[in-house]
Amino acid sequence: MTWELASNRETVENQLKTDADIKDIAWGDGPFVANSRMAWGRPFKGDVENVSWQVYPVSWNFLRFMGIDIVEGRDFTPADEQSENGVYIINETAQKKYGITTEDRINGHKDAPAEIAGVCKDFNFSPLRDEISPFAFYVYGKEPWSPCMRLFIRTESGVDTQALMERTIKTLNDLDPTLGNGFSVWMSPFKQAIENQYKKEQNLSKLITLFTILAIVISLMGVFGLVMFETEHRRKEIGIRRVHGATVQQILAMFNSRFVKIVLVCFVIAVPVSIFIMRRYLEGFAYQVPLHVWVFALALVAVLGVTVAVVTLRSLRAATVNPVKSLRNE
Repeated sequence: MTWELASNRETVENQLKTDADIKDIAWGDGPFVANSRMAWGRPFKGDVENVSWQVYPVSWNFLRFMGIDIVEGRDFTPADEQSENGVYIINETAQKKYGITTEDRINGHKDAPAEIAGVCKDFNFSPLRDEISPFAFYVYGKEPWSPCMRLFIRTESGVDTQALMERTIKTLNDLDPTLGNGFSVWMSPFKQAIENQYKKEQNLSKLITLFTILAIVISLMGVFGLVMFETEHRRKEIGIRRVHGATVQQILAMFNSRFVKIVLVCFVIAVPVSIFIMRRYLEGFAYQVPLHVWVFALALVAVLGVTVAVVTLRSLRAATVNPVKSLRNE
């Protein structure tokens, strides 16, 4: 966005809103979803304490546009755009860390006390590995350092986004011919910006899922092959047991007991290793899920169920064959 367009927000909004597909418009100083942004340190309560937070200058309707709730005080109003020293809305983390109330005043961009209009709910705007830090939205007032250069557009549902982007670029170029077609590279869906923050974790999740499926398939093939070998190798033993009165259920239990023991031994070894790996991986995230015991118990039950099913289905034929025939063949 050029300085000229950003300095004439009302004209830009009026022109863009003639498009029926545009529902609302807001402005911000750079991308909203970002790893970091402008940081301010300001004195608080005289020289006793300083506050340090990330500051994001916006238009007065930005929080309403993004659906960010106010939990204390008020939202920005159009009158804040004409304030003398600027107006803040801080997040809950900033309020809790510094004990700020809406009655306090903290210096803004003019090094003069600015109003704390309200407190908004905490929200994530950076990757999952970062914790929520003190943050403040800020309306410059009538004497800004610079205009907000990032334009946000909310569309009606089901619109042709590509066609709307092309119409928007044409409208902005009509208002400021110096903008040029290069502006198109800056236009992207907000959803895409959010997804980019979590792309690394999503790709890793897909890889883990893929290799887990491969490991399960290979394991089942191994169990199936081992049971096949066992039933063929112990055919005479099965026949003798049947002749001496062993039931089909007892034969199946004999085969299953061995594989159940193998699964239990593997489980005892795998659980500590998996807990160690998961804890090391989760250390990189600001907010971590607990490792519940029921997850491992459920995994054990699932693995035992699949193993017993495979062993039973494969050894059932050997257990039900006529023992006389088995002994004769041997």
